[in-house]
Amino acid sequence: MPSRARGTGAAGADLAAEDGTSPADGPVPVISPLVRRLARENGLDLRELTGSGPDGLILRADVEYALRAAAVQGRAAEPATEPHARVAPAPATAALPQTPGGIRVPLKGVRGAVADKLSRSRREIPDATCWVDADATELMRARTAMNAAGGPKISVLALLARICTAALARFPELNSSVDLAAREVVQFDHVHLGFAAQTERGLVVPVVRDAHARDAEGLTAEFARLTEAARTGSLTPAQLTGGTFTLNNYGVFGVDGSTPIINHPEAAMLGVGRIVPKPWVHEGELAVRQVVQLSLTFDHRVCDGGTAGGFLRYVADCVEQPAVLLRTL
Repeated sequence: MPSRARGTGAAGADLAAEDGTSPADGPVPVISPLVRRLARENGLDLRELTGSGPDGLILRADVEYALRAAAVQGRAAEPATEPHARVAPAPATAALPQTPGGIRVPLKGVRGAVADKLSRSRREIPDATCWVDADATELMRARTAMNAAGGPKISVLALLARICTAALARFPELNSSVDLAAREVVQFDHVHLGFAAQTERGLVVPVVRDAHARDAEGLTAEFARLTEAARTGSLTPAQLTGGTFTLNNYGVFGVDGSTPIINHPEAAMLGVGRIVPKPWVHEGELAVRQVVQLSLTFDHRVCDGGTAGGFLRYVADCVEQPAVLLRTL
């Protein structure tokens, strides 16, 4: 995890020198060395910024905002005495009035690629969503028992991934893609499982190759490896493409449900909300159980609601009764 504050002594003096400040001025809390370097390369004094992170932590977004604001001010201050140096504004820019305090954020890099992909998904895929609440108490108990037995710890995401691959074996229509040119639905004989990961650079979807052939330990290790690569920005194009189905664990953000946009050109995405204690009727009596909302967004061209509902119900059954998975092992 990146350090929030600079060290003291010689190391602290070196870092202060990079920022153009003296050690006596006190440390500047910056989320990562990359943010510090970005400010240094652009001649930005970090002490002039107010961080938007916890305890005033300066984030990359704070530095980028300051650089954009400086660029706008610089353009406004340019003399208009040399007509040949002027550049006519683009039509799209001219069509939108500039409002005081507003900023323009270019859609480029990861954010631009995500925007293009989501827009294409909305244009091409007639999607629908179904959802169900499930009692995840037994799944969480099973995970606790697995981890108490020794060996590598098993993640909840890995168990959900294992359930997904078992469900896709029963409902292969959802592990597919639509070939518009050939007007065909292409069903895959393998599961390359994508999973949504939030990073400083934006949302990315790393892909676990041949997820159907991995056990819970192998899935846990691969999720951890790809998540770390996503955070450090070292994912390769091959690790971000070729998925056949996506698992979106938005419960980590503290929300219960969502209707996500399908990761084009895939045909479906399983969403998982947070697992929280809720009142639940268990064996005919009201009890407090660990409940999760599961949602499936699917391409209605590849299957009807009956197939999608069957897939989601099987996933919910495995969450509620993990022993159901034994039939497919």
